Amino acid sequence: MSGVDERGQGVSRRRVLTLGVGALAWLAAGHGLGAPAGDQDPRVTKILALWATFARESSNLLARYTSTRTSPLLREPLVGSGALAFVAPNRLVLRDDGATGSTTRIEPRAIAITPNDPSLPRRPLPSRAEAPALRWLADHLLACFAPGDGSALIDDARVEVPRGRTKQLRLLPPRDSSARALIRTVTLTLEQVGGAVLSIEIAQSDGGTYKLALADHRQQVEAELVDRVISGS
Repeated sequence: MSGVDERGQGVSRRRVLTLGVGALAWLAAGHGLGAPAGDQDPRVTKILALWATFARESSNLLARYTSTRTSPLLREPLVGSGALAFVAPNRLVLRDDGATGSTTRIEPRAIAITPNDPSLPRRPLPSRAEAPALRWLADHLLACFAPGDGSALIDDARVEVPRGRTKQLRLLPPRDSSARALIRTVTLTLEQVGGAVLSIEIAQSDGGTYKLALADHRQQVEAELVDRVISGS
């Protein structure tokens, strides 16, 4: 997965922060609540309850993903695929298929993106303290899957519930957050009844987007299967 330029140092850093997950099409402004997390609207409460229906069972989770990245710097979208593994409370791994891809690891004290081909050089990410946008995004990607009441998901964020039949929750960095310079929104789309996260779309301030479409969700699976994704074996 890839990202956004934290210090104006070119496309490589830009691709790192996007993630996937860098973990990441904008929806029109003005169609949601736009309320701080502390001023919780009943619609936010309702969609968090739907989200928790699935998340409460995710002591661990495996899923397949299809990633789509757009950018003003790209002639056409970049499409990939891979496997997602989550282990409660706070480990998330996104492993692209194939040797040409990369593996994103998000843990409380470390965020890393490494090439699947060990012969390729590794480019270290800035620390969490050095990169507030990366930290904000990583924390909320973890919270997308962590069991709980949703308070971690909407912590340190403005929250919108887009209108329409699709069950969505949109997170925006606080107005005084430096993360706003790089990240506009993170939009979750949920399964209508069960509450599973079907997609996560990250919209960047430069007009780029990164979307993870998730399928084949499996919860509470054998530890050995989760370890295979985490280790790449």
